[in-house]
Amino acid sequence: KEAVLGTRPAKRRRMAGMVGDRRMARAAALMSGISLLACWFVFDAAFVAPSRSPAAVDEAAAHAALRAQDISRPALRSTARSEVSQLFSSRPSESHFNSATMLGLIGAVAAGLGLRRATRAARRARKCQVAAIGQQQQEAALRALTTMRAEDEEAGNTALVKKTSVLVLGATGTLGRQVVRQFVDAGYQVRCMIRNRADRPFAFLSDWGATVIEGSLSRPETLPTSLIGIHTVIDCSTARPEESIYTVDWEGKKKFIQCCEKMNVQRYIFCSIKDCDKYESVPLMQIKSLTEQFLAKTSLRYTILRISGFMQPLISQFAVNVLEEEKVWSDDGTSPGIAYIDSQDCAKMVAAAANRQSTVGQTLTITGPKVWSTNDVIKLCEEMSGQEANVNVASNLLLKLTQVVAGGFDWSIDIAERLRFVEVNSQSSAGAASVMGKETYDMLGLTPTSTRTLEEYFGEYYRRIFKILTKDSIDDEADEEAKATTDTPALQAPADALPAGQPEEKDVAVLYQRDMADRLQKIFEDIKFEQMEGSEASWFGWSPIGELVNGRSAMVGFFLGIFTEWATGVSVPKQIDLLGEIFSPPS
Repeated sequence: KEAVLGTRPAKRRRMAGMVGDRRMARAAALMSGISLLACWFVFDAAFVAPSRSPAAVDEAAAHAALRAQDISRPALRSTARSEVSQLFSSRPSESHFNSATMLGLIGAVAAGLGLRRATRAARRARKCQVAAIGQQQQEAALRALTTMRAEDEEAGNTALVKKTSVLVLGATGTLGRQVVRQFVDAGYQVRCMIRNRADRPFAFLSDWGATVIEGSLSRPETLPTSLIGIHTVIDCSTARPEESIYTVDWEGKKKFIQCCEKMNVQRYIFCSIKDCDKYESVPLMQIKSLTEQFLAKTSLRYTILRISGFMQPLISQFAVNVLEEEKVWSDDGTSPGIAYIDSQDCAKMVAAAANRQSTVGQTLTITGPKVWSTNDVIKLCEEMSGQEANVNVASNLLLKLTQVVAGGFDWSIDIAERLRFVEVNSQSSAGAASVMGKETYDMLGLTPTSTRTLEEYFGEYYRRIFKILTKDSIDDEADEEAKATTDTPALQAPADALPAGQPEEKDVAVLYQRDMADRLQKIFEDIKFEQMEGSEASWFGWSPIGELVNGRSAMVGFFLGIFTEWATGVSVPKQIDLLGEIFSPPS
């Protein structure tokens, strides 16, 4: 308050300053008047005095003398002599001319400074006058603002977390963006935690109405603050191909789940992989399975959704290549196939699972209505596009051999681990058990007819492509039929009861989450400082950073030696001997 309005002595000083500015303005105005008078002397010296300069007087006197010689009458001669004497008597001195010029220049400079000072003083006086006039209004506004802040703080201490607040991880992915759109359209307050990456644009999330914050599972200190005021967490994230799945999907997820448990997040929807518990030899599926087990041991009200493959990547893998007559890669036919699902339908199921009590503590399998093998997908693209596919077969044996070779290098270990999915394709079994059952549809309050099939998805894509190519209109009846199929209203389950043994939902205060977030963030920061100061961060010794630096240094030195051997013709051992001789003391 004192900073805005000022104390009483400050008010007196401000008023005194206003009076002083007024006096300064008057003095500056007087100085400007004097300076204008001095400018007149400059004008007189510059324009009037030259007419009375010695040269001008001498010229006038000469003319008068000539005229006096021509006049014979004595009276006229006396008149001419008097004119000459007057001219010579009015000659200004050189000192008078220089003084007037100097005084005029000083006056001009003083006039400019005086006008500038007067303008500033008048401006400050006007501001002080306005501030004095509006002081009462400012005091009233400040009192109202203080009252509002006090009421907000009092309400914030008792405010509860809204049930419509949702945090989405992996919001820029195939499934995450559809989940964000689903919840935003339903009127939820959606918050998206994303990594600040140039190759992953996120402006569309803000355009949809979601709030975007920066954070990463690999940086635990950014996790607690992202959960303040959050009721439900939708976890659709996974490591990028260039990232470590152990750092992101295991260590990062563990710390994030622990933060959710400490901050009393009421719902946690975890998107896993279908049959991840059956193929723990695949690193990513093993991590997903271990994360499910870790989540089950917490007190969170969780729901696990094991999702199969999405239809969206099939467009770039098969549909576009078949249409453009490019190569299409297929397996050797031993793979049983995948029950592909549209990401939009999957997002609807995620929203349904988050809004129903019957899904708490349950593990649900989310798939499409039909299992498709790679050859079946290629045939479907050929039928709809009218083109014959250029199929290249990549056998499972070749993929396994590539996986073994890639696993022999540290820089390609992530590629080798992702190629382990070949084991899933070769060992999984197809059939009715591989698709989503009716019990799952009933639990989510949906029907099998509300799920889009792959034929409908590819058909809509090819209709749009042909419309662009032929510049024709799409069949409205077909679009209405497809829309009616995909927008079938959800079937409400007869009962939505909480399963036995699961905790009831409770109210959580925002103040509690804020305090807990501060404590957790301090813990993570302390751990990070200890790691930075510990022996593992040392550049020397058997530390991870030391091994990395030493390995890269050895590689650079080896290639540098090979290059210098090629350029100079001196072998690497001889170069080492020469370096030793150069830096060794003379014997």
